[in-house]
Amino acid sequence: MASYSPIYGTVSSVTPLQTSGDDSKCMQLISMVSQSLGQVDLVVTPQTYVLEQHTFQTGDPITAIYDTKAPVPLIYPPQFTAVILAENDDGYQVAFDYFNEDLVNENQTLKLDLSNEDNTEILLSNGQTFFYHPGGHYLFVLYMFTTRSIPAVTNPEKIIVFCTSNGRPKRNE
Repeated sequence: MASYSPIYGTVSSVTPLQTSGDDSKCMQLISMVSQSLGQVDLVVTPQTYVLEQHTFQTGDPITAIYDTKAPVPLIYPPQFTAVILAENDDGYQVAFDYFNEDLVNENQTLKLDLSNEDNTEILLSNGQTFFYHPGGHYLFVLYMFTTRSIPAVTNPEKIIVFCTSNGRPKRNE
């Protein structure tokens, strides 16, 4: 099963991906500087979800989500395939995980509080309004603050719901 982790940083360059395959023409390499990992390269594929279809440029604050269990080449700087990218000029924290019907993520470290639903924008991955309870799906969550409880509780600013037939996103093959 996939496990997702965020990286926060600043874009240092955006270039075409230089590989020998024809499919690389549709791929980019975003280099970023992260406080936690230093220089990191992100492979952006046609399957990468980009919040609000933002076009990244040098100097943009960025948050990237990658699959920690996906194969990674042993090179420097580390190179991860981006699952989700978002501009992060507001300083949001992010999570991408499967949230159950009680809105608790799989490793039970984060619980979403939607008691004041008017403050939370809930959208489908295509940008349209999601009209139902978001539990039981993979969710991309943007939030500012959490409680210090276990699990931490947050009232998110935005939730992006990734719908699939079995509640799990398709893996890139």
